[in-house]
Amino acid sequence: MKYETELGLSAVDKMFLIIIPPVIGALIGWFIPAIADWTARIPIMPFGAVLDWVASLEGRWVSAAAALLGILTGIIFIVYVFNETLRINVTDAKVKLYIHRDVKQIDRDVISAVYMDGKDLVILSHKGKEIFREQSESKKELVSNVFRQHLYPWKDHDPFASRYQRWVANHPQFPQDVNALLSARERAIEEEEAEEAKVLRKDLAELGVVIHDENKRQYVRMIG
Repeated sequence: MKYETELGLSAVDKMFLIIIPPVIGALIGWFIPAIADWTARIPIMPFGAVLDWVASLEGRWVSAAAALLGILTGIIFIVYVFNETLRINVTDAKVKLYIHRDVKQIDRDVISAVYMDGKDLVILSHKGKEIFREQSESKKELVSNVFRQHLYPWKDHDPFASRYQRWVANHPQFPQDVNALLSARERAIEEEEAEEAKVLRKDLAELGVVIHDENKRQYVRMIG
């Protein structure tokens, strides 16, 4: 068995990601005057004056400059995707998780369970606290095999699934500050503010609150 195993984008994914966006950007840039001319002919299309101006530009230098801009845009997109995609390095002793230019290291001896909640990789401490949750692009079967090979406590589902209860406003069993954060998170979910909901989940995790989302409903368990 390899001492270290990496999970994340596959070699094929990386190849397509590196090649396709700059090529598409270059093609769109090269033909942008023709595209603008065709788009300007659509009656309901806004910014007609701008499209007419772009369509009026002539000369190979225009297409070349636009193609270069398209390539640069494609490269920026590649960097963004690589930074936003979870990369996981697993050894027998620890897990290193790379995302958003951040690195989180978790020693194996503090982990009680590793499982997938939908597309999210979830890692729990021995007290049941959620110490990591991020979306993984790797398939569940592959993630499971890697963690099992390195002798981590992989679970096929949340080991605390029976301990969650549906949250409602001003829940009598939860502290006021927890209810306030859950209420704010419910609003974020309803308004489809995914990043705000994610931040609030992390804030609640610090308070010992673990959340399972189902059909825009929050199911909660508190760590004693």
